[in-house]
Amino acid sequence: MSAAGGKPEPASFRGSGPFLKIAPPLSLPMRHFALAALAFPVFAGGLLIGADRLTGFGIRPLFALGLVHVLTMGWILQTILGAWMQMIPVHGETPLVSVRAAKLGWWLFAAGMAGFVGTLWRGSLDYAPAAVLVYAGVLVEVAVLGLTHARAPRRDRAWAHFSAAFAWLAVLGLVGVLMAFDRQSGLIFAHPDGALIAHAHMALVGFAGLTVFGAGYRLFPWVAMHQLKSRGEGTAAFVLVNAALAGLTLDQLFFGGRLTPLWAVLLAAAYALYFSQMRSLLTAGPALDPSLALLLVGMVGGALWGALGVGLAFGWVRDDSSARAAYAYAALIGFYTPVILSQVHKIAPFLVWLHVYSPRDWTPPVKVPKIDDLTSRGLAWTEAALLTVAAPLGGAGFFSEAPGLIRAAGASLLLCAAVYALNTALTLRHIVRPDGRWTLPRL
Repeated sequence: MSAAGGKPEPASFRGSGPFLKIAPPLSLPMRHFALAALAFPVFAGGLLIGADRLTGFGIRPLFALGLVHVLTMGWILQTILGAWMQMIPVHGETPLVSVRAAKLGWWLFAAGMAGFVGTLWRGSLDYAPAAVLVYAGVLVEVAVLGLTHARAPRRDRAWAHFSAAFAWLAVLGLVGVLMAFDRQSGLIFAHPDGALIAHAHMALVGFAGLTVFGAGYRLFPWVAMHQLKSRGEGTAAFVLVNAALAGLTLDQLFFGGRLTPLWAVLLAAAYALYFSQMRSLLTAGPALDPSLALLLVGMVGGALWGALGVGLAFGWVRDDSSARAAYAYAALIGFYTPVILSQVHKIAPFLVWLHVYSPRDWTPPVKVPKIDDLTSRGLAWTEAALLTVAAPLGGAGFFSEAPGLIRAAGASLLLCAAVYALNTALTLRHIVRPDGRWTLPRL
């Protein structure tokens, strides 16, 4: 067909309409990211103002337990669930089975988490009902994601990792609820300390670890390219980490942790295999950017976490509350927080780009932003620098029971959280007011 004047009309070309038919409403992943962005500074502020309650004779176990769950359930779990709400349907090429149920699960979780942490911080031991509500919310969301995941025609390495992570999340939540009820009765777990160790490692290794490495196969191209050349390391790591974690869990729950050194060595070996797939970063890897820098910070933190874990398992490091706190901090802040930030800085801008600048069709000429145009590299570099300071300060502070170092780490983390929130706000502002430099798709 010709336009008036005899010239052919410029051909329209498709935007991301097909993806949007599969992707959930933007509000679904973003509500998870928003809750995570709130939990991150709350944890950092807790370190800053409550350092004296976390070490030595002044330790307040209920305050510490609440603060840890602000980080694990609020920051890490919510960030991962938010990313899953986008990745599972889009990469799996099948829509969520129920957006309404996913939203219901989020509300149940949010209410339960507020009640759980609030009960702990009031000094009450009656937190089991809130724990049940948290678990109900998680189960609803995992059911939605799992049923969607099962329908995916694309079943790659990431699909297998996510499947295992779903299972570990469901089991660790069940153990957590049982621990909440058993705290006052002591009838369920013959080895309460072992149950805590199993619960923590199902969260750190089974849920968070498998999710992070699974997502890496899709978000970090050099990892995916390495898998095309050699699938052996990835397969061995996946099998080894699940087998070792299953052995550690059963050993701690029912046999008093008799073979803890064995499981520690096997888990360390599994993580070494995962990290070996990223060795090209040190040779012919991509140009350094904030996302890659955060990943490298996490790799160093992960190595320190693993070394501390092996030392604790073999008795080379004294096994007391301060060493365990340092171990958990190394995992959560030294490893998972920078790695998660490195991935979120790819996911959140892509979501906004997908929904704002590429939902339908364009008619040339057009000027379309890149994903990196929707985020601030300078702010992301600042996040990486602040985490590089906070991770060793906090680890040293917990290990040596030095509240001053913990407060310094909390201050650095609080700044990092503020910068992250600002960077996220700069990305989300495109939803409210698209940038005039770019061509908007036709309605």
